[in-house]
Amino acid sequence: MLELLAKDHDVWVRMVVSFGERKYVAEDIVQSFYLRMNKYIKDESKIMYSNDDVNRFFVYVTLKNMWKTYKKSMGRYDFYEVWDEEAIDDSVDHAVHEGMNNAFDKILNDVRGEMSNWHRYDRLLSEKYFKSDYSLREIAKGTGISLTSIFNTIKNNKKILKEKFGEDWQDYKNGDYDLI
Repeated sequence: MLELLAKDHDVWVRMVVSFGERKYVAEDIVQSFYLRMNKYIKDESKIMYSNDDVNRFFVYVTLKNMWKTYKKSMGRYDFYEVWDEEAIDDSVDHAVHEGMNNAFDKILNDVRGEMSNWHRYDRLLSEKYFKSDYSLREIAKGTGISLTSIFNTIKNNKKILKEKFGEDWQDYKNGDYDLI
């Protein structure tokens, strides 16, 4: 089964990259996927259409769920991702690496600056949600604020951040650090 899955390794990595993930993280998620399949799937027919045709939808859903779990463990908002220095390819030019870090720091500082100007309720609620593993329901239960109010606040605040910094974030992800 693992041999059949590994034949489409590049396809699986591209799937995870299409979720918005960096390639080196996508590789790790796909490797974890193989381990998961080896551990939990004892009957190959459960993930196959035929003897040599893998159920791509099953793989997609599994990878998407594994990616979501990874993102949740890293925090809810990409601006707060932890930078993994060891995962950077050694062949990357030092100037590019420095530009990447400077661009990331600028975006992060701009987002923090924007949030510092928000009403205290919006700022504290958004920070609690973006920087923690608390779900909206857990925040509602812990604060006594209605789930609807929390949902609407987070939705509106995400929209504001995307409108103001979405283009910079795309430039960062595309490696256009000089445009930030």
